[in-house]
Amino acid sequence: MKERWLIACLSGVALFSSAPARADGKSACFDAASQAQVMRDEHRLVEARAQLRVCSSAACPAAVQKDCASWLDGVEQGLPTVVVSAKDGGGKDLVDVALSIDGQPVASKLTGQAIPVNPGLRAFHLALPDGTSVDRQVMVREGKKNESVDVVIGAQVAPPTTPPATPSSERSSSASWRTVGWVTGGVGVAGLALGSIFGGLAISDKSAAQCNASGRCQPGPLSDARSAATVSTIGLAAGGVLAAGGLALVLFAPRGSHRETASVALSPLLGPGQAGVSVGGGFQ
Repeated sequence: MKERWLIACLSGVALFSSAPARADGKSACFDAASQAQVMRDEHRLVEARAQLRVCSSAACPAAVQKDCASWLDGVEQGLPTVVVSAKDGGGKDLVDVALSIDGQPVASKLTGQAIPVNPGLRAFHLALPDGTSVDRQVMVREGKKNESVDVVIGAQVAPPTTPPATPSSERSSSASWRTVGWVTGGVGVAGLALGSIFGGLAISDKSAAQCNASGRCQPGPLSDARSAATVSTIGLAAGGVLAAGGLALVLFAPRGSHRETASVALSPLLGPGQAGVSVGGGFQ
């Protein structure tokens, strides 16, 4: 109030002591100073700054210049600024975007530069040349500088997602391991049957060899008995291992919520006094 009284007094003195042309210029200075104070008190800082730049110019009386320059510094500090950016649905930066704030055109393109805005709840309107637009309500805080206002214009493109494993796929994985187990066990049973058959043939051929007490036998049937005995040994050994492995796969097939991989390796064991099959593997 004191500031306005001082300006009014100076205005009266200037009007009575100056020529008409100079009186008009000084009157503009005093009017700008008076309006700037009202606008500042109403937090219309953008408009207040414009008036204070007028009354702080060299064309105004020194006393008015001094006061307006001081007030201008305070308004500049409190005047918030925003940096507006826009992207399309795919995340690409958009530049050719017209910007309006509170219904007033501000820019025809986005440049990334700070824009002074009055504090308070402001209405931002951004529009593309094809008419696509978006509106955003933004609370602009007094004194906040370079506050980011980011908007997306257009439909957003969702990134591709990998569907989670379903219970049916987990059951399928478990069923596959059981199938392998049943097949392996079946092969093992067949090997046991084959070994038993050739074991019987070996006994029969040995009887046909007519071995005497001194251990002499007919060479033909004895050779057949030995071959049958070898096949029988391999069949029984391999069949037993495969049958046991198949049973293990059936009983211990993975049932958890995660998928597992497994490997099975078969290798023959042949050597002096031994014959069979080695089975190895594991889950990962």
